[in-house]
Amino acid sequence: MRSTTKPMGVSDSYWSSLTDEYRAMYEIVRPMARATYEVDIQLGYVEKFLEGQRRDVESMGGVMELDPDFQRGHKWDATQRTRYIESLIRGCAPRNILFNCPGYTTGKEPGDIPEHTFQCIDGLQRITTVRKFMAGEFCVFENLKAADLKGSPFDPSKYRLRIAVYEFSKRADLLQFYIDLNAGGTAHSEEEIERVRKLRDAAAAAS
Repeated sequence: MRSTTKPMGVSDSYWSSLTDEYRAMYEIVRPMARATYEVDIQLGYVEKFLEGQRRDVESMGGVMELDPDFQRGHKWDATQRTRYIESLIRGCAPRNILFNCPGYTTGKEPGDIPEHTFQCIDGLQRITTVRKFMAGEFCVFENLKAADLKGSPFDPSKYRLRIAVYEFSKRADLLQFYIDLNAGGTAHSEEEIERVRKLRDAAAAAS
């Protein structure tokens, strides 16, 4: 699906300077939007970060959705959770957690996603696994819990997740971003991507 509007993150002055030909290139290539806010947080701070975000958005009439309807619903098993934390400690695991929240840093653009709706776009299983590990719910490297690693060369406070917040105000744009993010990988099946495409098309038709 091609957008007929200025892409997110592109300034009005730059967009107006482009020829129709170059605008058409944007519609074909669909470069990925950039986050409007990014921060690294320690593993031990994840719970406080989420609680702080929940409190802030709810105080402004918003809501937090860690498991929105476009998420694939897959949950890691115990082996996958253990392997992720072990890889994180070894320094070879992906750390990105992506959220969307219209109006997070700027005034909300017109759209059908309510302002201050804080949704997890990608990384739900990563952040869920970190929360469980820091709560002492499972061991890594055979018999080590998070508490056992404190003060060691592998103290959890040395490791961080990368939080990125986007500000899509239109559901169709958010779903297209999700599709572009996941369609080329192996973690999501074609059936899962097609399900989100249908959600995107329904959102576009309703807007």
